[in-house]
Amino acid sequence: MRTLSVFVQVSKALNLTLVAEQLGLPKSTVSKEISRLESHLKAKLLDRSTRRVELTEVGAIAYERALQLVEDFKALQHDVLVMEQQVQGLLKVSAPPALGEFLSQKVLPPFLKRWPKITISLNLTYDFEDLFAQGIDLAFRVGEIQDDRLISRKLGYSTRVLVANPEYLAIHGAPQLPEELAGHNCLRFQFNPGESEWTLTSGGATINLSVNGNFFCANIQALKNATLNGLGIAQLPINNIVEELAGGQLVKVLPEWHVPPMNIHAVYRTGLNKPKKLAALLDFLNEEKGLFEWSV
Repeated sequence: MRTLSVFVQVSKALNLTLVAEQLGLPKSTVSKEISRLESHLKAKLLDRSTRRVELTEVGAIAYERALQLVEDFKALQHDVLVMEQQVQGLLKVSAPPALGEFLSQKVLPPFLKRWPKITISLNLTYDFEDLFAQGIDLAFRVGEIQDDRLISRKLGYSTRVLVANPEYLAIHGAPQLPEELAGHNCLRFQFNPGESEWTLTSGGATINLSVNGNFFCANIQALKNATLNGLGIAQLPINNIVEELAGGQLVKVLPEWHVPPMNIHAVYRTGLNKPKKLAALLDFLNEEKGLFEWSV
């Protein structure tokens, strides 16, 4: 674009020395830019002599087109600058499904009400998507961050507790010790069949247990539905069952024991000159950190 800009300036002034002074460039550089454009177009654009510079017939046509291109590019630069300075545009966000349910209820609606010109595309997946390859602006991650290309901000933590429907406990009894879980139908969050190892903590004690049951899946909502229907005991994130615990549809099992908390992070790409829309979301999340801290 610099070559076209130099050509436009020379075409207007018809004076290489003057243009060099205006642009703060050596006269030789201005001359080389013109020669580069002529070589690229395979046409002579200027008649240059020691006394004067004139546009050729082809040069006059090229000047009109170049002038339009330069003006269009300036308009594009202005539009991009305005967009970058305003809090608007599309934000591509990714999150695990269980956390996404919470985000769509408690986090994103108030953010979008504050910034109505932002549009959010929320993709829910348990996969750790490649933010660079898929153009994702921000992802919510539960657990440790392994990708050193990402900048992370800790928002809070998520804790899973053991729960069951009161009807199941009325029939099968409530375990009094963690070891008694081996005799219960344990509903598991997992992708493949077989036993699961549950890690539970209480105070300073930690215990690992092998559990089994007749239902497993890799979806928190489905696991919650099975638990609500009295199928067995499950580990569920405390933030996903607040209403069910309050309403008595679910009750805690071994309430002094729970899964070790996992940190919740917001992550985004390194080397990214944060647009206003992403900066606005990060600021909002920092203001609302308490939303992501769930005690057992």
